[in-house]
Amino acid sequence: MQDKPGLRAVTIWPRRNGKDLIDLNILIAKAVQRVGLYLYIGPLHTQTRQIVWLGGTNEGRKFLDYFPQQIVKAKRNSVMEIDLFNGSMIKVVGSDQYDSLMGLNALGAIFTEYSLQRPEAWQYIRPMMAANGGWAKFNGTPRGMNHFYHMFRMAQRNDSWFCQYLTRDDTNVPTLEAIEEERNGGMKESLIQQEFYCSWEASSEDVFIPLDVIAPTIKPEAELNDPSLYNFEPRILGCDVAYAAKGDKATICYRQGRKVHFLRWYQGMDNMAFADEIARFIRIVKPHIVNIDAGRGEGVISRLEQLGYQDLVRGVHFGGKVYEEGIYNMKALMWMRTLEWFMSPNIPDMTNLDEAAHSNGLAEELLVKELSTPFLQLDEKNQVRVEAKSSLKARGEDSPDLAEGLTLTFAEEIFADDVLDPRLEELGITADMLESIATLNNEENYDVLGYMDSLTNGSPVGSGSL
Repeated sequence: MQDKPGLRAVTIWPRRNGKDLIDLNILIAKAVQRVGLYLYIGPLHTQTRQIVWLGGTNEGRKFLDYFPQQIVKAKRNSVMEIDLFNGSMIKVVGSDQYDSLMGLNALGAIFTEYSLQRPEAWQYIRPMMAANGGWAKFNGTPRGMNHFYHMFRMAQRNDSWFCQYLTRDDTNVPTLEAIEEERNGGMKESLIQQEFYCSWEASSEDVFIPLDVIAPTIKPEAELNDPSLYNFEPRILGCDVAYAAKGDKATICYRQGRKVHFLRWYQGMDNMAFADEIARFIRIVKPHIVNIDAGRGEGVISRLEQLGYQDLVRGVHFGGKVYEEGIYNMKALMWMRTLEWFMSPNIPDMTNLDEAAHSNGLAEELLVKELSTPFLQLDEKNQVRVEAKSSLKARGEDSPDLAEGLTLTFAEEIFADDVLDPRLEELGITADMLESIATLNNEENYDVLGYMDSLTNGSPVGSGSL
């Protein structure tokens, strides 16, 4: 970093390892070497004042005391700025005030606890740094698979970025005894894994769908190589209509039982073009039902009805009333059914989504991140709600459009016996047979062909066919 201009760096360190002390000293050294403006950016302006401007080390030394007095010309407490005698300025600010960064010709910036920051702050200053050869460093501990996780994965693949990932096993800080004391004091295991072992998969206790129930569905061993395990299940499309002007993603998800076949998304596509894209997939997939977000999708629904798909299309109102006890609205019900699907005895299969979406490695990452981001909330009537998009935006998260494409496939409960294929009827297969298969499929592994043979040939179930 001392020798290479324009460097980008990401460091993931465990808690209590001196991230801010190290990075503040980097900032001071760089400000001495090259005259210019340097930024120390934290998540919130008030929080950054307490931690960096007024805070200090475990030994009680103030962070600002690490500035050698012979280089400091002036300190302005009200605006958190330090002038150096060589003409450089160091400014402390919060990412929640990212608008104030517009036009600042910063030569270097530290983004501390970037996992908790508004990512827009970096987007505002990166064009200036590209022009002036400035550098940027991002530190923090994980907070699920959010924007910091995606930056980390990108940095791992990019030779122009410095990337370092350490856990307490690498640094031996804190001690195992100190961690055990925290555990005995009631610190949740997921928080221990997140804070000290830098686990991206350690999920917040408050999220609606925890990472630990999602992660197994995208690992290679989750892949269901036998299509007979889901071929009898209904084919369902979930279509989330985007607010294109805000950069949201229009999404199409195709699910069949426990198998998610593909996930496609489109940015900047108008509703008529999106309706035509859904119609294209209807012709390819031949779904039994197409659930479409009715909030912004009335035009999409009307277009599909004009194309003759009125018997397939269902408009879904996320805020619609439901009659499930303890569930606030349709959105919460769809998320609850999705959670139950993830927790079913046989692991759902979301493998190979990237290949199906032609997304160059993004589909599975984005879907997992979006599913594991919204919080589960309870209202005054103790009804389950899903965190609102406005709340997600306030904490720097994107609209979970891919996730809602999947949850829309659970808007209406539809079962195998509701959609019996005429070809199966010709073979003498009944809805009761399919229901038996679905029941056993959720309980244990079995030989599906042997089981079908026992039903069609009259052998008693359990007589060696399973």
